[in-house]
Amino acid sequence: MKFILPSVTACSSRVGYITDIRRLPGLVLETPQLLLYTKGGSIPHLTYEVLQMVSKEQHALHIPISTVAHCHEAVVAFGKGIADFIGLKEYLTFCSIHDPAAVTPHGFNERDTVSIWSRTGRKQLDPDKYMDMIEAFQPDMYQSLCDGDTNPTSSKKRVQKSINRSIAFLEKCLERHEKSEVLKESAILGAVEGGYSIEGREDSAKYLANSSVFGYVIDGLHSNGPDVEQLTIEDVKPVLEASLKHLPNDKFRVLQGCWNPETVLSMVELGMDAFDSSYVYTVTERGGALIFQNSIKNLDIPSTATDVSYGAEPKDGSNLKPDTSIYAQSSYEIPEKKKRITDDKQVTSVVEEDKSVESETQGPIVESPEDTKSQTTSLNRKYEISLADKKYVLFVQYV
Repeated sequence: MKFILPSVTACSSRVGYITDIRRLPGLVLETPQLLLYTKGGSIPHLTYEVLQMVSKEQHALHIPISTVAHCHEAVVAFGKGIADFIGLKEYLTFCSIHDPAAVTPHGFNERDTVSIWSRTGRKQLDPDKYMDMIEAFQPDMYQSLCDGDTNPTSSKKRVQKSINRSIAFLEKCLERHEKSEVLKESAILGAVEGGYSIEGREDSAKYLANSSVFGYVIDGLHSNGPDVEQLTIEDVKPVLEASLKHLPNDKFRVLQGCWNPETVLSMVELGMDAFDSSYVYTVTERGGALIFQNSIKNLDIPSTATDVSYGAEPKDGSNLKPDTSIYAQSSYEIPEKKKRITDDKQVTSVVEEDKSVESETQGPIVESPEDTKSQTTSLNRKYEISLADKKYVLFVQYV
């Protein structure tokens, strides 16, 4: 596996690509790259068939060990690695330690072990146990075991322990990696620790700069979970720059966590190469959605909209609320790139709040255009849904 940068500049944005992947010959992944976040080996809310409808391109998967640790014995018995086990063998796999979408509890790492939190509870991993899992999963790329239990409030003593333990873990992981026949085509990434200590970051980066790793994971900036999106580029820029300026410019760099899109763009400008999509998962779990104005038409919102006095469409990046009526009686054509999802049928939808609906559903009802066309009555369909204690009627017309 190779990471190639046409031009190399310290602490600035860069465009490159990953190529020569032995398991996936011909695959070229461009960077900056978004790793598809998985939970238990599956992309949340997307079946394989729906994923193929969304994108037929080969992507890179982000697989936290904590979410698949319970599958270890089954994968060992299977014998073909995690990519084949989860039915996504055409995708590159990257294994990390913790789930970036779930808060990692503080204070459970010990001198020789790191605690992960799986569906069956707490598990303690030393380098040998961790590498046993890695050899069973056979990922294309993986993060070395590390102690990243630091955040903005961590003490100097905790930061130093994080650095020392992570260095010791890396040395043992590298020793196993170099002796392993199973992992000879896999790439190992070292973790840059140091919390929010500039001196600690520099010490960790200087050590890793001389190690034989494929790339680096900038770790120890947070404790994972949805609150990471509240961190701004101003919060992390000094320690990121301190880490990156001592690392080789031609090696791969990964930063994990539920960073908001604006912060991600700023981190790309600093020279980061890959991020995970856990932020999308956390937004979905709280009932939100992301709209990027460069890929979808703005709705023509009338000035008489009910919520005009409240500022109508949010401009501050906040989530749309289910009881917002600015989209009532509005319609737009699905963008050309999205039409294939609905068999090239233009869909016009109208959402109206209906206080008189008596029966509630537990979630939205989805019917395909083909199912609707097969009915001999009308192409106009009516669905009743309940969102955030509000009752709605959804009218869908296929034209």
